[in-house]
Amino acid sequence: MPTEAQERKATNQALDVISNWMKPGTNEGISFLVTRLSDDLFSDSFTGAGDMSLFTPTTHRGKLKSQLSDGYVLDSGGGLPHKFPIQLAFDLDTGTISGSWTNPVTGVTQTPSLVVTFFKTATRPEGKYYLFYADSSSDDAGYSLSLLLL
Repeated sequence: MPTEAQERKATNQALDVISNWMKPGTNEGISFLVTRLSDDLFSDSFTGAGDMSLFTPTTHRGKLKSQLSDGYVLDSGGGLPHKFPIQLAFDLDTGTISGSWTNPVTGVTQTPSLVVTFFKTATRPEGKYYLFYADSSSDDAGYSLSLLLL
């Protein structure tokens, strides 16, 4: 099992790769998938996806912002999932993600903040995936984040 120092080093290396992928402006971009898991699967947990290619350079790594992104909450009665827009901002300097959405089931606006830890990469024909997790957040939920470098 890796130490906390090893996890932080691996996370920083992954954040460097993502930043360097976006900095030159020559690559297509990044697609993302985020999941939020809480104790209530049918009203508070969701999965969402979209494009995270809005890049703002900073003195170190930069910041990513999502666009054209939707989340989906499962319907407890087996119907179609509840769809809603989500917004994510990923500070590559700190590994912090901030989110913003209004839950369509509860009507509550949520603006969580979480710090991600790098988990692993996976290479597929469509590109390279960078997988992260956050086991603590400002809203006490667990998160996973997959980034596909296109």
